[in-house]
Amino acid sequence: MTSTNYWNSFSFKNEKLLIYFLLYSLFFSYKTTAQNNLSTVSEQFYKTISFDEKIDFGNVDSAATWTITNSKSNSSNFLNGSEINNYQFKQPGIYEVSFQENAKHDGECDHAVFPKRFRVKVEPVKLSFDFSKVKFSQKLERGKNYSDLIISVPAEIISIDNSITQLPAPKMSVAGIGVLLNAEPVEKEIILTAKNQILKYKVSGTINNETYLMFDFYDFNNEVKTYNLPQKIK
Repeated sequence: MTSTNYWNSFSFKNEKLLIYFLLYSLFFSYKTTAQNNLSTVSEQFYKTISFDEKIDFGNVDSAATWTITNSKSNSSNFLNGSEINNYQFKQPGIYEVSFQENAKHDGECDHAVFPKRFRVKVEPVKLSFDFSKVKFSQKLERGKNYSDLIISVPAEIISIDNSITQLPAPKMSVAGIGVLLNAEPVEKEIILTAKNQILKYKVSGTINNETYLMFDFYDFNNEVKTYNLPQKIK
């Protein structure tokens, strides 16, 4: 190989390495940015609930103090220890919550570790399901391939000021041993002409094993309400 060919080959290899390095750097940068964006969204609120609801923080030392501030009215409430579990977030909006651990422990704390400051989002609409009246358009059987099974569940949707007239239908999923069922809302949007609604889901797939089924219905805050079918699928 001549000197010229050698340097041309060397230069070509370096260019390839440089291109690979740049592509890797761009991919890593994009991935890191996406992860950071997702993390920021997920960490924006400690919890999202509906108006008039409470949050169970578990057992909290009586020496700990809480300050709950409504960002809109700038009014604050001061609570001690587990009193926080009985606090109703009555009005929709954003609440700033401050936690102060005042006790001096020789060992480990007997309650969860809370951030010193976090935010709670309170939505102006709430959803509750009546699982006593769940209906299935077909009998559930092992080995059957479903394409248009309809599950209906009565629901009550309450808006605090009746200003909300339309909402996206919440999702639902089915779980069990050997269960391959996919559920989609029949109607993608809920028109709030009345507070009492019948939510319907179209289910497709198969149940491959004898099993009990769990139906996870999500509310508008992405919280799961589970309905356990009492009879075993055979």
